Amino acid sequence: MTPARVLPLVGGCNFRDCGGYETTDGARVLWGRLYRSGLMARLSAAATAQVQALGVRAVCDLRRTTERALHPNPCFGPEVHRFEWESEQESSPIRDRAFANSNDEAGVHAAMLTMYERLPFGLQPRLAGVFAALDHAAPGAAIVHCTAGKDRTGVAVALVLESLGVRREAIVEDYTLTNTAVDLRSQLLGQDGMGAGLAATAEPILALSAIAQEAMLAARPEYILASLGAIEARHGSVRRYLLDELALEPAMLERLRQRLLT
Repeated sequence: MTPARVLPLVGGCNFRDCGGYETTDGARVLWGRLYRSGLMARLSAAATAQVQALGVRAVCDLRRTTERALHPNPCFGPEVHRFEWESEQESSPIRDRAFANSNDEAGVHAAMLTMYERLPFGLQPRLAGVFAALDHAAPGAAIVHCTAGKDRTGVAVALVLESLGVRREAIVEDYTLTNTAVDLRSQLLGQDGMGAGLAATAEPILALSAIAQEAMLAARPEYILASLGAIEARHGSVRRYLLDELALEPAMLERLRQRLLT
């Protein structure tokens, strides 16, 4: 019986198992080793216990310092190592007021693509940390998350899956699953319309134009492909990016393949 990919945790947001994906050489990613998620601050006590029961040994929190302070993670136990970075607001075209007020669908779409092209090069310490978290977690599980579990987490998980040799179409499938796995508008905005860190502090997402909101909350294939395309344009391959841009050791990448594939 195939395990559930989307875990219905009370208070969870976009919590998913990244197992089961096939690689180009016929192997498969092990279930129960790599999880991805959005905001976890609202997990119920029972859901927190469910996460603890997954054998988690590392939580890689890609959020900014202010996001973590506003919505701290629950404690998953003393054996769980927390990977966090002191970082403030990332430079991004979607933080511009022109994006917030735009009713130009093509312009908004272009801004999202530009953001995704920049993410692999603006988040190097955190992205390298994801691989360190997975290395640390063996033989247990690791969780990679941000606020929505879509943009920063999407790029990070795509890089891990690429490093394992997962087929590109499966990587896109995993990324776009956000569209059906979670209602981000409801999860992140809530009934009172208060944001949960997805939008810039001074520009709540409800103040964005309808077109900008839609673009920001969607997980479109071309977004993640823009990240991977930018990597390949600059480095020739994702592997060279991992070795050169993130300064990962080939031995680590091989260890992860041995531990995460079957």
